[in-house]
Amino acid sequence: MSNALAIAAVTETLVQLVQDHLGVSGVAGAQVTALQPDGAAPLPNPGVNVFLYQVTPNKAYRNADLPTRDAQGNLLRKPQVALDLHYLLTFYGDDTALEQQRMLAAAALALHARPSLPRTLVAQVQAATPFLTTSNLDKQAELIRVTPAILTLEELSKLWSFLLKVDYVLSAAYVASVVLIETDDRVPGPALPVESFTVTALPFSQPVIDRVVASPDPAAPIVDGATVALVGSHLAAAAGGATEVVIDGQTLAPLTAAADSVTVALPAGAFATGPLTAQIVQPLSLGKPPAPHPGAGVTSGIAAFVLRPTIVGGNVQKVAGPALRFDVAPKAKAGQRVVLQLTAQAGGAARLADGGVLTADSATLTVPIPGVAAGSYFVQVLVDGAQSPLTPAAGPPAGPLVAV
Repeated sequence: MSNALAIAAVTETLVQLVQDHLGVSGVAGAQVTALQPDGAAPLPNPGVNVFLYQVTPNKAYRNADLPTRDAQGNLLRKPQVALDLHYLLTFYGDDTALEQQRMLAAAALALHARPSLPRTLVAQVQAATPFLTTSNLDKQAELIRVTPAILTLEELSKLWSFLLKVDYVLSAAYVASVVLIETDDRVPGPALPVESFTVTALPFSQPVIDRVVASPDPAAPIVDGATVALVGSHLAAAAGGATEVVIDGQTLAPLTAAADSVTVALPAGAFATGPLTAQIVQPLSLGKPPAPHPGAGVTSGIAAFVLRPTIVGGNVQKVAGPALRFDVAPKAKAGQRVVLQLTAQAGGAARLADGGVLTADSATLTVPIPGVAAGSYFVQVLVDGAQSPLTPAAGPPAGPLVAV
């Protein structure tokens, strides 16, 4: 495609085209120039002057290259400006021999017989003119077409009286269209061809989680560091695929994966006490060698379960206040509410003691127990409503126990 030298290349080619055909006029020594009619440089006499007096956008091509860049600003195609060039051919010679009219007829005949500038002529002009060598006008997709322009007497008088400060001479107007000028920006080349491809057909199997329980004992509470089982259908990926477990936004590798059950170990201290979510993710393995692609695959809906706190070692101490102090796992987080439930070992209604909302993370909790009668009590802590279990999990409880 042509570059910023294209306009000058069109003008010089027009000069050469008219010069090559001026001989039929019979005017001896006639020359063709490209000067300003009212400039200081002498005009040819006899001869023809080719003057570019106006440039306008080409209506058909003015928006043909939009958009040139993508949303990230990367170049999609070179910006291209499409222009129409308006020329005024003026003729000089001996009026008594009608040389002006003879040269006008020769020029009009040449431009009518060759309405498009030949690529061979453009290439010759570029090669013969040092400053136009790299214009690339001969490689432009569209040929430059030269057509007569009809100017009214008023338009012609304005052209000579306002633009040109000299007396009128015989003239003719032409339009050269279309000149396509591109930038020198480098456009990325096309993508490399695909050397090989693999097509894989997979059956549609949406993983579904019915419930989340402790493993291996579904009746046991889910506590910090426990192993949980996600029970449902289509939970394990097909052969060669990957299965991932997402617990409360953290991706964990499963310990075992079967179609109806997937087990995973909860890292100690990784999650806060309270309601958590579980989800199965099966990313597709694509490429050679196959590699998981997180953006492609299937996922289950989320299933909820409760991570229950535990009183570490079952050890509860009575401290001044009166209050009870104990360690809890996982540690309670700032913003969580702590409530202590005391159940008399001898039976009767349970008592609740409010520990309030924590202002900082803490693994050791101290809860006031004002007004609690003397006796032995089973102790359970509720953190955001998640209740610690009594031990053992089956049978009569044995702890945690505290004497008040």
